[in-house]
Amino acid sequence: MRRAIVHIGMPRTGSTSFQEVLARLRPRLEPAGLCYPELAPPGSPPSADVNHHLLGQALDGRRPASARPAALARLAQVLSETRADTVILSYEDFAVQRPSLGVPNTLADLFARHGFAMEVVLVVKPQGEQLASAYALRAQLVAEARTFRAFVHREGRSGRYDYAACLEPWRRSADGRVVAVPVRDRTSDAPLLARLVDALGLGPRLGPLLGPDDLAYRTNRSSGPITVEASRRLHGLGLHRRVAGHPRRLGHLLDDTAWARGLDREPFRGDAPDALAAVEAFHAAANDRLAAACWGIGWDAVVARAPVRPANELAGRAISAEIETEVRGLVETALSRIAFKAPPQWRQRFDSLVERSVDHLADRVGYPAWRVQ
Repeated sequence: MRRAIVHIGMPRTGSTSFQEVLARLRPRLEPAGLCYPELAPPGSPPSADVNHHLLGQALDGRRPASARPAALARLAQVLSETRADTVILSYEDFAVQRPSLGVPNTLADLFARHGFAMEVVLVVKPQGEQLASAYALRAQLVAEARTFRAFVHREGRSGRYDYAACLEPWRRSADGRVVAVPVRDRTSDAPLLARLVDALGLGPRLGPLLGPDDLAYRTNRSSGPITVEASRRLHGLGLHRRVAGHPRRLGHLLDDTAWARGLDREPFRGDAPDALAAVEAFHAAANDRLAAACWGIGWDAVVARAPVRPANELAGRAISAEIETEVRGLVETALSRIAFKAPPQWRQRFDSLVERSVDHLADRVGYPAWRVQ
């Protein structure tokens, strides 16, 4: 059978870089027997086909009900028409979709009907680093008012960070054809993209298409400490509740402004060493199960950690007058750009209380329904 490789995540593990490289290489993939299909609905902007998020969201219910059969029909058409022997799908949220949605089986069955056997690849890093990336993303969405420590206490034991459990439904649907690749590998100094390609057995065909710039390509730069603190304060003012459009636009405004001013030369590093140690201890057994299944040895023998650097989080500690001025400057820039007037203190406190109550209730009832809790 031909191969259908599904890259399922994890989020914030170089996924966008991998996807953008494959999208740029599309015209050169077919002669190499590879297909990275364009599956977005007709009329979609080119950016919609960098990855396969529209397919993933149609399958997990975040799109209208009519989107699901339409998305599967577009994929089926590609599978029936392509001459490639290997099709590649990529969407980093596949890994954290609820197993009850049956997404792995849906894709495996569709592939099989067209003569493709599904294989799965998952990119992983230590849970502490994954949590730091998740927090930085929430800051870019102006969606987080908590300190990093409070975030870790609330989120650290979520099933979204149990990589073995996230991979298991995909492993079953793929009849055990799964590959895990660490972001940093103790056994190799090769770039992540090169290791990912080799782990999938695509080196002889995809490798010659990858230049040095492709192998070194990085995107989705993380916010720095000043931007994260400005984002927290804007969230506290309720800005995220009163601005139309995608909230990431606010985060991009903050990031771009900070970098243009020469700020945030280093990414945000949260201050929660004890909480992170507890989280990693909690997930250690699951990590070793994943490592044993995918590599035949322990997690720590393969997965290297990022170099230890001092925390630079600004929340919860005294900061210099100079840094305080920069944080306030970012906040004021964002407020003036969108003509937002901060509500009175009582309204801010009331809205924050309501929002926390809604979040707590959402956790209790299992919302959002598409995602592992």
